[in-house]
Amino acid sequence: MNPHNNDQSDQKNLLIAVALCGLLMLVWPYEPPVQPPQPGDNETPVEQTESGAKTTTPETSAQSETPETTLKPTEQSTQVEPAVAAKPVFERQDFDELKVPGEHGMVVSNAGGSISKWTLYEEQYQVHMEDEASQPFDFVARAPESKDESVFLPPEIRLTVAGETLDEDDLFTEVKAARTADSMTLRWVDPNQKITVDKTFTIRGGNYLVDVGIAIKNGTGSAIDYTLETDFSALQNDEQAEGTMFMPPVYLFNSICEHGDDFERLPATDIFDNVEDDEADENRFESNVVWGGIDNRYFMTGLAIKDGILSCSATAERAGEAGVPAGYTRINNRLVLKSGRVEAGATETRTLSLYGGPKKLSYLRSEDVPVNMSEAIDFGFFAFICEPMLWLMRYSHTHFPNWGIAIILLTILVKVLTLPLTIKQYRSMAAMKKLGPQLKKIQERHKEDKVRLQQEMMKLYRENQVNPLSGCLPMLMMMPVYFALYRTIYSAVELYQADFAFWIRDLSEQDPYYISPFILGLLMIIQMRLNPSAGDQAQQKILMWVMPIMFTGMMLFLPSGLVLYILVNTLLGIVQQWYMYRGAGALNTDQTDTKSGGSGSSSGGSSRQQRKKMNKAKA
Repeated sequence: MNPHNNDQSDQKNLLIAVALCGLLMLVWPYEPPVQPPQPGDNETPVEQTESGAKTTTPETSAQSETPETTLKPTEQSTQVEPAVAAKPVFERQDFDELKVPGEHGMVVSNAGGSISKWTLYEEQYQVHMEDEASQPFDFVARAPESKDESVFLPPEIRLTVAGETLDEDDLFTEVKAARTADSMTLRWVDPNQKITVDKTFTIRGGNYLVDVGIAIKNGTGSAIDYTLETDFSALQNDEQAEGTMFMPPVYLFNSICEHGDDFERLPATDIFDNVEDDEADENRFESNVVWGGIDNRYFMTGLAIKDGILSCSATAERAGEAGVPAGYTRINNRLVLKSGRVEAGATETRTLSLYGGPKKLSYLRSEDVPVNMSEAIDFGFFAFICEPMLWLMRYSHTHFPNWGIAIILLTILVKVLTLPLTIKQYRSMAAMKKLGPQLKKIQERHKEDKVRLQQEMMKLYRENQVNPLSGCLPMLMMMPVYFALYRTIYSAVELYQADFAFWIRDLSEQDPYYISPFILGLLMIIQMRLNPSAGDQAQQKILMWVMPIMFTGMMLFLPSGLVLYILVNTLLGIVQQWYMYRGAGALNTDQTDTKSGGSGSSSGGSSRQQRKKMNKAKA
């Protein structure tokens, strides 16, 4: 045998081996095409979604999430059931809407068995568009419908079972046998066909509640653990959240949480400030958490559950962070619930109640709600007065179905109830008005001596039994009532898009033509002219014009319901003042004067007339 030929043959074989190895390296990264299942293959059962599309869960290959094991050529590999199988191909699908006619409806998605949209159908909350029919209000949606809109984001219920967190990439299918008009059950089965999770959504009428029942069935041979979290979020348009000096914004979102005897309301700015000041713990609450959620002035989403919440933590992301669009801020409130364990062969069921809708006191305090959520309505310090006022307004509305009339009737009722204090105040002011001319002369006589001026004024008050402070005390006593009335009208969702009359179509928004604020300014000028002018005349003239102008400027941007209340209250005050001053003879005091009090203007006037007559006679 020729050695040279052998060398050539070996080199040729070496080149072929290298080429085969290179080809193998090029082909190896690519997965082989999926072969159709053959009879007897270990295949996950096929499930059919509502749209008819079939989804299957393929078995995990050697490159699955389990650790890889290298086998020697002489060893025989046996198929081992993986701990976690690959997730199915994701296709989002929204199911038919659960609905309570005339109230609210909800759309549920197969993506993690989550809420996709929440709609309010009541006429009061519908969206009114020019030259178009009114549309239902989708106050919870995946994204704003327009660029300048703030929106509540769908609440998320995050379940982790046996170490697997079910998120939007986990496909749920509908259990059609359990479907009703107001209830739906979605099912997820783990790839190993051992664990089943059913989510049952039941929408309730009359209180804006949705019950979510979560049933975990353990078909494994050992106990499994699970955890539950809920996320409530909102996408806030930062421009809408700014408001004005006199008009707090309607669409400022807050993270809200009640724990123990405290109620926390954190807007995004406070959340950011706490983080920047290294006080992030101020955004987290872990003791005696009762309930929590997200709200703005009139609406909210939240979780109501008894003895089931461990912690409540608020976070916020600015534009550009975590996909937040420009001009927006996302605010989030995460509630961590008590975890649990499901024994082998057993089924564990948890029920969560979600509230989503207007912040009506009667709904938030309803017996159907697992916990009292009325703290969401921000009545402020005088809540104990606001609640009876709101009840009176609602009672008036049942007889006169117009919230503007309800405000007018409530204002009149408050005036009647405070009438004794008002009478005392006006009597004191009328007495001061009668002393006006004498006070003016004392001021002119002792304008250089402030001490003597005060002494003479106090002497005049004593001689006429007038207390200059008696008119302030009734006013101070009535201030809480007026503040409470202001806060009641400001916070009542009943006024949201409530039509009054004429040009006022929404009592929660400012007067579109600024008519009522200017009418209020004119009434205030009249009221100022009726008040006693006991002080410096120059200051009185300035106040007579500056105060109404300033007040009118404030009213331009306040809700028209509040302007209506102040306008009616001012008009009633003018009538009361005119009647009281007229009865006390305090009107037109510039032409009349009292005979008491020292200066004797009447006698001085008569002596001057006598001297004029004597001079004429001499002439």
